[in-house]
Amino acid sequence: MRSGRCGRAMRASENVSPDWRDSAAYAQLLRADRSLLAWEWLRRDESYRRAATPRDREAGTGGPAAAGPGRWGLHAFEQPGSAVPRARPVWRAEVHPCVLPARAIEGAAGDCFELERLAPLCTLVDGGGGRQHLLICDGFRSIRIDILEGGIGEGRVRLHYLIAGFEAAEGPLLALRRLLALRRAGRFCASLHPSDSRARRLVLMLRAYDALAAGASQREIAAVLLDGDARRDRWRIHSPSLRSRAQRLAACARAMGEGGYRALLAA
Repeated sequence: MRSGRCGRAMRASENVSPDWRDSAAYAQLLRADRSLLAWEWLRRDESYRRAATPRDREAGTGGPAAAGPGRWGLHAFEQPGSAVPRARPVWRAEVHPCVLPARAIEGAAGDCFELERLAPLCTLVDGGGGRQHLLICDGFRSIRIDILEGGIGEGRVRLHYLIAGFEAAEGPLLALRRLLALRRAGRFCASLHPSDSRARRLVLMLRAYDALAAGASQREIAAVLLDGDARRDRWRIHSPSLRSRAQRLAACARAMGEGGYRALLAA
């Protein structure tokens, strides 16, 4: 059953992924934060693609996924064709702890938040019940804020941050520090949005996943992504360690495609 789910998900990548052999097509992902890398995996999921595609929702062919974007940890459907850096996925705090909760108080005179100042970077989702979900993103780095009371759609508001506890405060505090730095400098702070030490490995896994979806053999994956020695005759015998590396890479890629990517959001 596991391989069946994986196969269905991987076939979905045919229309959304670049040529897995082309490293340049994946180069921009090396600059993306983990919330955006996680999106790259989700948009390849066939069940998500069906649910997120307007014509499928209207035709009632979204299957169980038709319940809504919350099934995948999103506040709103992002179109599967939107890749980094165009994508703007608004993740829920339940799956992405680095979300700053706040109340918006209208009529404040100073020290205020103005959505208009950051408008080119902002995606705002109305959550209903007076709640709003804000993503501030330049395509590679992002800050998430949940407005639990009030609204930030128009005018100036003062944000009252709602942070409690010890361990649970880490993610919101990081989001707050990033927001303060953005407000001071007018740009994302490099030191608060450092390059991911695992970025190259994560992108390599994504390329392997796309390779499997395209029907590539283990030998092809090894030769292109790991070591050209795999092109030699009897490579499995002459390079057993290379074969093992290719097997591990493929296994990790499948696991990520089956939902393992969510761990990126919690990191």
